[in-house]
Amino acid sequence: MKEVFTLYRKLRERQLKLLNSFTPEELAIIPAGFKNNILWNLAHCVVTQQNYCYTNSDLPTYLTPEFVERYRKGTIPDGHIPTSAEIEELKELLISTVNWLETDYQKGIFKHYNHYVTGIEYELNTIEEAIYFNISHEGVHLGSVLALKCAITGSKK
Repeated sequence: MKEVFTLYRKLRERQLKLLNSFTPEELAIIPAGFKNNILWNLAHCVVTQQNYCYTNSDLPTYLTPEFVERYRKGTIPDGHIPTSAEIEELKELLISTVNWLETDYQKGIFKHYNHYVTGIEYELNTIEEAIYFNISHEGVHLGSVLALKCAITGSKK
């Protein structure tokens, strides 16, 4: 699993680099043809990882209920421009949630996993399957962020 967490960190570092390249106003833009924004995509990745891995293992997440409620599956952005505090929180969570997951995995706290069927009808039955699948889920959202970037900036950044 060490290689999986190395890959996962690289993915999150790329997300963080993108997050740092936008203004708060740009993070909130929903271009024509899109249903969400850059901020939502990145925060959604954090929430989904916690739900796939912790909630489905009957463990508490590291997130506030408000954060989960705002960015969980099925939500849409509310149109607000994020504050610097919200952006800083997301920056911290992008890295810390991967670190916590790896530490908790190594500690062996994931004793069982509740069967879960993803939106693409892929079945998760173990924490390892959840971690592997989550990386592909985040790759999809990274693609969305890159498409949003092009729509917002004309790929100038």
